[in-house]
Amino acid sequence: MWIFLIGIIVELTILGILSSRLTQLSFTVLMRLTHSRTISITILTIILFPGTVIHELSHLFTAEVLGVHTGTLNLAPESIEGEEVQSGSVQVAVTDPFRRTLIGIAPTITGMVTISILSWYLSHTQQFIIGIALLYLILTISNTMFTSKEDLKGVLPVAITLALFCSAFYISGIRIILPAHIQTTITTVIQTLAQYLAAAVGINLMGILTSTLLLLLLQKHRRP
Repeated sequence: MWIFLIGIIVELTILGILSSRLTQLSFTVLMRLTHSRTISITILTIILFPGTVIHELSHLFTAEVLGVHTGTLNLAPESIEGEEVQSGSVQVAVTDPFRRTLIGIAPTITGMVTISILSWYLSHTQQFIIGIALLYLILTISNTMFTSKEDLKGVLPVAITLALFCSAFYISGIRIILPAHIQTTITTVIQTLAQYLAAAVGINLMGILTSTLLLLLLQKHRRP
């Protein structure tokens, strides 16, 4: 099980790097095609809209469940720094680090679960149109499920605290032993997540390859 957990961490790291690169490439291609920053941002926002909705609603619902007041939900593009689009936001009241951490990482957890479900359907569908739609949803969700720097503000202190507690329990000899059937279920879920996150990595790689080829074609077409 630990091997698959490490695999998930590695896959998420790779997926985060690939999603950032794919967004940059997509924006560059759109700029070459439209020659308009506004139009490029608008098109990219529309493409990523399903993932943006899931991302912001994950923050919103988690905050509401945890009893944290929320404010305005915005799904329109707010700013762009370089080639990075900030496509949405939700106002969340100041709260304790633990709840802030859960609210911050909610989109990543929701994204992993959603990608796994969509990937399962993708592996079982035989209809071309549905397959394309599922590929698109996996792509847009995997590119919008990662938390921003603002969302990660409370994560580090909580992670350090939990690590210290776990280390103290381990050193003192305290062990939590789950029933065999629960361990089997957890292992199966982790293996499934690792498998379908790998599929998301592959889909993002295909997206990067396609965007790179388009960019090369556009550059070649512009040459005299």
